[in-house]
Amino acid sequence: MTSRRVVFLFMIFILSSMLASCKGTPKTLTIGMIPVKDVATMEAEFEPVRLYLEERLGIPIEVITTDSYVSLIDGMKNAKIDIGWYGAFSYIAAESEMELMPLVVQQRKDSGIYYHSLILTQKNGGIRSIEELEGKQFAFVDSGSTSGFVLPYALFKSRHIDYEHFFSETYFAGSHDQILFDIQQQQTDAGAISSVQYQNLINEGKIDPSNLHVIWKSENIPGSPYVARADLDPSIQENFTIAMLNIHREAPTVLESFDQSIEKYIEVDSASYNPIRNIATILGKEYMYEHFLKSE
Repeated sequence: MTSRRVVFLFMIFILSSMLASCKGTPKTLTIGMIPVKDVATMEAEFEPVRLYLEERLGIPIEVITTDSYVSLIDGMKNAKIDIGWYGAFSYIAAESEMELMPLVVQQRKDSGIYYHSLILTQKNGGIRSIEELEGKQFAFVDSGSTSGFVLPYALFKSRHIDYEHFFSETYFAGSHDQILFDIQQQQTDAGAISSVQYQNLINEGKIDPSNLHVIWKSENIPGSPYVARADLDPSIQENFTIAMLNIHREAPTVLESFDQSIEKYIEVDSASYNPIRNIATILGKEYMYEHFLKSE
């Protein structure tokens, strides 16, 4: 092989390596979040964290609060979102569609990495059991919400309850906060929410727990992880992880202003989500597609 040929092939190799690197190295890092609250509130609360990450990573960061769990998964599949903040079940759904790298998860002061699904009713509504919900109105968060739909759905299924016929009316409120407000305003008889959002609203003085009654509480659910596309530049994944692991030390006021219930972030133990994977297997591929992967 001639020296000119060797040089040519070497240049092709270098160019190919550069192009491959560019594919995984975005000019702007995009973080997508599931819809836990209304968009404006979520993005305003996350803004100090965004600025902290922007400074630590040295790259512009854009935050997108998606309108559904399906949108978050689609955004990452189409490389429009680099890092996603998922619920436990939506993370398992997403990993069935693409290769992902779980990064960090929040560890809360009172419950560690776990939280629960709760079904609440009005205190004075006289409802004290699941069976007494028959013929009543019921609110879910979103068909992709682990605590606001998946776990209650699995509960009803285990009791041979067809929720579409069991309740007089069901609807998706769009956020955990909205369900609590609807129950308090007697717009619905009961609803399923996350224990995290429930406690946060109590701490903020936005709801009065004496007016509400918990009629069901799930087993432990692992927390909501930040997950990267596997083809995202490994150095960005590493720097994001390091920044989040250190935020409670480097910027405690930022973390406090974002969410007072979070003690710190820890690296994700993928095995913690095996119980959710088991539920996904029980519910089946059709359920996964219909509620998490089917585009509107």
